[in-house]
Amino acid sequence: MLEIIAHRGFSAIAPENTVAAFAAALASDASSVEFDLQLSAEGIPIIFHDRNLERITGVPGIINEKSLDEIEQLDAGKWFNEKFVGEKIPTLSEALKILKSVDKFLYFDVKPYHDWTESSIEMLIQLLNQEEILEKCIITSFNETFLGRCQNLFPQINLGYFLVNNSDFLQQIEKAKNAENAVLSTYYKVLFTDPSIVEKSRNQGIDIVAWTVDDREDFEKLVKMGVKRIITNSLIC
Repeated sequence: MLEIIAHRGFSAIAPENTVAAFAAALASDASSVEFDLQLSAEGIPIIFHDRNLERITGVPGIINEKSLDEIEQLDAGKWFNEKFVGEKIPTLSEALKILKSVDKFLYFDVKPYHDWTESSIEMLIQLLNQEEILEKCIITSFNETFLGRCQNLFPQINLGYFLVNNSDFLQQIEKAKNAENAVLSTYYKVLFTDPSIVEKSRNQGIDIVAWTVDDREDFEKLVKMGVKRIITNSLIC
């Protein structure tokens, strides 16, 4: 069955990585939701993509140098549309109030801009356990040291390894296999360059997650190739 994954929520119609975007995704029957995760200055998990705040909030500064109090004063909706004025940058805890009802999975893209301490990782997993959704969570990051530390602390955790060039396929599929509970999160045009990646991965027990697809023709090509998990801004299906 095809899994439609809302990229930063339903970000075609609501400001990315906000509660409004997550609510829109779930209301539109997205199977799963993808979002970005960083830490505030005091180590609180915050849902936000950019390292710098300016594109979204109009205020300069680095998010992990800002306290939660400072972050809560910022507007994350006005840039997208006036009707979203007042939309906030959510903490993970706040967003999970709605995200935990997702049908399939939550895909975490943990940004590589700063290091997580062991206690920060433990607090993240504790939160997911408290919400009883750890089995629904897939932790993906370009910081593969972070992924390794997550797995060492919690061997049962679901991980995602990125594939952005087909030349990296063999090494990335090996990492996913060694992790056991893992997917290969693949820039979708790589699959057009080498369609055999889909079958090769599945033969080794690894699912492909294709990102980020908003062209209907490309979407349909991926489905015909056998891709079952597709990340999209616009929830095309």
